[in-house]
Amino acid sequence: MKRFIVLALATCMILSVAAGASAAEFKASGSMWAGFDYINTDGSDDDTNNFIQRMDTQVDIIASENLSGTVLFRIEQTWGQANENVGAGSGGAIGADGVNVSTLRAYIDFLVPSTEIRVRAGIQGLGLPGAVTASGVLDNDVAAIVASQSFDNVAVTAFFARPYDSDGTDDATMDLFGGIVAADLGVATVSPYFLFANVTDKVDADGEIFEDNMYWVGASLEAAPVENLALAFDGVFGKENGKDGGFAIAGKAAYTTSMMVPAIVGWYASGNDDDGEGRMPSIDDDDFSMTTLVGAGAMGPDSDNIFGSALGKWGLGLQLEELTFIEKLSHTVRLTYIQGTNEDSDSISSWGEDDRATEIDVASVYSIYDNLDLLVDFAYAVTDFDAGSAKDVDNVFKAAALIQYNF
Repeated sequence: MKRFIVLALATCMILSVAAGASAAEFKASGSMWAGFDYINTDGSDDDTNNFIQRMDTQVDIIASENLSGTVLFRIEQTWGQANENVGAGSGGAIGADGVNVSTLRAYIDFLVPSTEIRVRAGIQGLGLPGAVTASGVLDNDVAAIVASQSFDNVAVTAFFARPYDSDGTDDATMDLFGGIVAADLGVATVSPYFLFANVTDKVDADGEIFEDNMYWVGASLEAAPVENLALAFDGVFGKENGKDGGFAIAGKAAYTTSMMVPAIVGWYASGNDDDGEGRMPSIDDDDFSMTTLVGAGAMGPDSDNIFGSALGKWGLGLQLEELTFIEKLSHTVRLTYIQGTNEDSDSISSWGEDDRATEIDVASVYSIYDNLDLLVDFAYAVTDFDAGSAKDVDNVFKAAALIQYNF
């Protein structure tokens, strides 16, 4: 009898442990790729010729539809570079063994009990609305608390984020407070938003200095007035206390056909005057990309932002998207004229009013298997820089190829 009781208790313990272990469901997804990247900047010694590989792995720990946790890790190496085998991108030289796992995201997602308010807390992807391209104000991973709820055809989001904390004696921090409303009006979706940045002291944000509070107001619009026609518009105004404000607008009109999606794309972003004011401030503008070379627009493996972001520039372009002649092979072709809006020429990324370029991009994707793609990316720009450190640059060429496995 005692043996039976002991056996029964042991069985119950095993079953309870198994039940506890199965209370959360684990799901893994991500991508792996390896590729070659070549960049030639005429008149410069900044040419690159790199092989790069990367693995992004996202793990979702799901307790229920009301509660989950997510972590996203990245391992990346540049072939032949050791970088002392410590830190992001290290361990690519012979022998490998780099300590190079980066945490891109780590957050908890839950539904507030007895409500439909969803809260996400932790390091997460956070971006203001962008219909033509990603936001030129904020679109990146950041430590934040985000609350959202949907009401019929309207979704409301409010958030707090801390992108910078000096962790020093001056206690310089930047805190963001923002709100987004997305309204589905049937043939159109409009998303107005606002963002306020509270800066307690001078903040050094990777070389860019923020000295005072800032705010932004803007809206994105997507519309489909007739069949096959898609329209998009972005507009935002931003200002730092004590300085002139700036703005950025962008528009796109695309028409879907059986073989391709032709489109017209344009943008204008104010630049600095003689006093160094007039360009819209930005927390993160890398993804405000209008071409392969303007912003982080390259398919990979190394974007480089050769011409900087689209802020401080204007441009007009023709695009052919989803161009298909052969099954499983699609292309995007762009022809874009770009010119600076700043008063003075400075560098290859900060253009004056007399700096200009004409850029041609060709990006191709071949689907080898359902989850395996070959990507090839070409860009060539004829440039005319009036002054500054890039005045001797006459053209820029970028070529890239990578193989990508999505799982």
